[in-house]
Amino acid sequence: DQDGAEPCGNSVAVHNLIRLAAYLDRQDLRDKATNTLSAFTERLNSIPIALPEMVSALMFYHNSPTQVFIAGPSDDRNTQLLLDEIRSRYLPGRLLALADGSGGGLLYRRHGDALARLRPVHGKPAAYVCRNFACRLPVTEPEELGASLDEGNGGEKSTEDGSSSKE
Repeated sequence: DQDGAEPCGNSVAVHNLIRLAAYLDRQDLRDKATNTLSAFTERLNSIPIALPEMVSALMFYHNSPTQVFIAGPSDDRNTQLLLDEIRSRYLPGRLLALADGSGGGLLYRRHGDALARLRPVHGKPAAYVCRNFACRLPVTEPEELGASLDEGNGGEKSTEDGSSSKE
Protein backbone atom coordinates (compact mmCIF):
# COMPACT_ATOMS: atom_id res chain seq x y z
CA ASP A 1 0.00 0.00 0.00
CA GLN A 2 1.04 3.55 -0.68
CA ASP A 3 -0.69 6.90 -1.01
CA GLY A 4 -0.34 8.25 -4.52
CA ALA A 5 -2.60 10.69 -6.31
CA GLU A 6 -5.34 9.00 -4.34
CA PRO A 7 -4.76 7.77 -0.80
CA CYS A 8 -4.82 4.02 -0.33
CA GLY A 9 -7.88 2.40 1.16
CA ASN A 10 -6.18 1.54 4.44
CA SER A 11 -5.18 5.16 5.04
CA VAL A 12 -8.70 6.40 4.39
CA ALA A 13 -10.18 3.61 6.51
CA VAL A 14 -7.97 4.46 9.49
CA HIS A 15 -8.90 8.14 9.26
CA ASN A 16 -12.59 7.29 9.06
CA LEU A 17 -12.42 4.79 11.92
CA ILE A 18 -10.76 7.36 14.19
CA ARG A 19 -13.30 10.02 13.23
CA LEU A 20 -16.26 7.68 13.77
CA ALA A 21 -14.83 6.49 17.09
CA ALA A 22 -14.66 10.11 18.24
CA TYR A 23 -18.15 10.99 16.98
CA LEU A 24 -19.79 7.89 18.42
CA ASP A 25 -17.55 7.30 21.46
CA ARG A 26 -16.88 3.74 20.31
CA GLN A 27 -13.73 2.03 21.57
CA ASP A 28 -14.18 -0.91 19.18
CA LEU A 29 -13.72 1.42 16.20
CA ARG A 30 -10.65 2.99 17.77
CA ASP A 31 -9.25 -0.51 18.38
CA LYS A 32 -9.66 -1.33 14.68
CA ALA A 33 -7.77 1.85 13.80
CA THR A 34 -5.06 0.89 16.29
CA ASN A 35 -4.72 -2.56 14.73
CA THR A 36 -4.45 -1.13 11.23
CA LEU A 37 -1.86 1.45 12.29
CA SER A 38 0.09 -1.31 14.06
CA ALA A 39 0.15 -3.34 10.85
CA PHE A 40 1.84 -0.40 9.10
CA THR A 41 4.30 0.48 11.89
CA GLU A 42 7.41 -0.69 10.04
CA ARG A 43 6.49 1.16 6.86
CA LEU A 44 5.48 4.33 8.74
CA ASN A 45 8.82 4.30 10.57
CA SER A 46 11.00 3.54 7.56
CA ILE A 47 9.33 5.43 4.68
CA PRO A 48 6.53 7.65 6.00
CA ILE A 49 6.60 9.68 2.78
CA ALA A 50 4.96 6.71 1.04
CA LEU A 51 1.87 7.02 3.26
CA PRO A 52 1.15 10.72 3.91
CA GLU A 53 -2.57 10.13 4.51
CA MET A 54 -1.76 7.40 7.02
CA VAL A 55 0.71 9.76 8.73
CA SER A 56 -2.09 12.32 8.92
CA ALA A 57 -4.37 9.67 10.42
CA LEU A 58 -1.65 8.77 12.93
CA MET A 59 -1.40 12.41 13.99
CA PHE A 60 -5.20 12.53 14.34
CA TYR A 61 -5.02 9.34 16.42
CA HIS A 62 -2.54 10.87 18.88
CA ASN A 63 -4.01 14.37 19.12
CA SER A 64 -7.29 15.50 20.55
CA PRO A 65 -9.40 16.77 17.65
CA THR A 66 -10.91 20.21 17.44
CA GLN A 67 -14.64 19.75 17.81
CA VAL A 68 -16.98 22.35 16.36
CA PHE A 69 -20.69 22.30 17.05
CA ILE A 70 -23.06 24.65 15.28
CA ALA A 71 -26.33 25.22 17.14
CA GLY A 72 -28.94 26.46 14.71
CA PRO A 73 -31.25 25.43 11.91
CA SER A 74 -29.47 24.06 8.85
CA ASP A 75 -31.42 26.32 6.50
CA ASP A 76 -30.57 29.54 8.37
CA ARG A 77 -28.29 31.93 6.48
CA ASN A 78 -26.21 32.63 9.61
CA THR A 79 -25.72 28.89 10.17
CA GLN A 80 -24.42 28.62 6.61
CA LEU A 81 -22.04 31.55 7.16
CA LEU A 82 -20.60 29.82 10.25
CA LEU A 83 -20.22 26.57 8.30
CA ASP A 84 -18.51 28.45 5.45
CA GLU A 85 -16.03 29.91 7.94
CA ILE A 86 -15.14 26.44 9.22
CA ARG A 87 -14.83 24.98 5.75
CA SER A 88 -12.51 27.79 4.66
CA ARG A 89 -9.80 26.49 7.00
CA TYR A 90 -7.48 23.53 6.88
CA LEU A 91 -8.23 21.81 10.17
CA PRO A 92 -7.00 18.23 9.94
CA GLY A 93 -8.88 15.97 12.28
CA ARG A 94 -11.63 18.43 13.06
CA LEU A 95 -15.01 17.06 14.01
CA LEU A 96 -18.00 19.11 12.88
CA ALA A 97 -21.58 18.54 13.98
CA LEU A 98 -24.76 20.49 13.46
CA ALA A 99 -26.98 20.65 16.53
CA ASP A 100 -30.14 21.78 14.80
CA GLY A 101 -32.48 20.70 17.58
CA SER A 102 -34.22 18.14 15.39
CA GLY A 103 -33.41 15.26 17.70
CA GLY A 104 -32.88 13.02 14.68
CA GLY A 105 -29.80 11.22 13.52
CA LEU A 106 -27.24 8.97 15.10
CA LEU A 107 -25.43 11.72 17.00
CA TYR A 108 -28.64 12.72 18.75
CA ARG A 109 -29.33 9.13 19.68
CA ARG A 110 -25.83 8.77 21.15
CA HIS A 111 -25.28 12.25 22.60
CA GLY A 112 -28.73 13.86 22.72
CA ASP A 113 -28.38 15.28 26.23
CA ALA A 114 -25.09 17.02 25.44
CA LEU A 115 -26.27 18.32 22.06
CA ALA A 116 -29.50 19.64 23.60
CA ARG A 117 -27.41 21.98 25.79
CA LEU A 118 -25.92 23.61 22.69
CA ARG A 119 -28.30 26.39 21.77
CA PRO A 120 -28.42 29.48 19.62
CA VAL A 121 -27.45 32.69 21.43
CA HIS A 122 -30.06 35.45 21.51
CA GLY A 123 -31.84 33.77 18.61
CA LYS A 124 -28.72 33.59 16.40
CA PRO A 125 -26.99 30.35 15.40
CA ALA A 126 -23.92 29.83 17.56
CA ALA A 127 -20.65 27.96 17.15
CA TYR A 128 -19.05 26.08 20.03
CA VAL A 129 -15.34 25.28 19.57
CA CYS A 130 -14.01 22.56 21.85
CA ARG A 131 -10.46 21.30 22.34
CA ASN A 132 -9.16 18.79 24.85
CA PHE A 133 -12.71 18.21 26.08
CA ALA A 134 -13.23 21.87 27.03
CA CYS A 135 -15.50 24.22 25.08
CA ARG A 136 -15.05 27.94 24.63
CA LEU A 137 -17.92 30.34 25.00
CA PRO A 138 -20.18 30.28 21.94
CA VAL A 139 -19.71 32.80 19.14
CA THR A 140 -22.29 33.98 16.63
CA GLU A 141 -20.21 35.88 14.09
CA PRO A 142 -18.07 34.18 11.42
CA GLU A 143 -15.11 36.47 12.20
CA GLU A 144 -15.19 35.47 15.88
CA LEU A 145 -15.41 31.82 14.90
CA GLY A 146 -12.46 32.24 12.54
CA ALA A 147 -10.36 33.77 15.32
CA SER A 148 -11.29 30.95 17.69
CA LEU A 149 -10.43 28.30 15.09
CA ASP A 150 -7.14 29.98 14.19
CA GLU A 151 -6.00 30.09 17.81
CA GLY A 152 -3.86 26.99 18.26
CA ASN A 153 -4.06 25.99 14.59
CA GLY A 154 -1.47 28.31 13.12
CA GLY A 155 -4.03 30.53 11.44
CA GLU A 156 -4.14 28.52 8.21
CA LYS A 157 -7.03 29.59 6.01
CA SER A 158 -7.61 28.12 2.58
CA THR A 159 -7.55 30.52 -0.34
CA GLU A 160 -9.69 30.27 -3.46
CA ASP A 161 -7.03 28.26 -5.28
CA GLY A 162 -6.87 25.70 -2.46
CA SER A 163 -3.56 26.89 -1.03
CA SER A 164 -3.32 28.20 2.51
CA SER A 165 -2.39 31.56 3.89
CA LYS A 166 -1.74 33.06 7.31
CA GLU A 167 -4.45 35.42 8.50
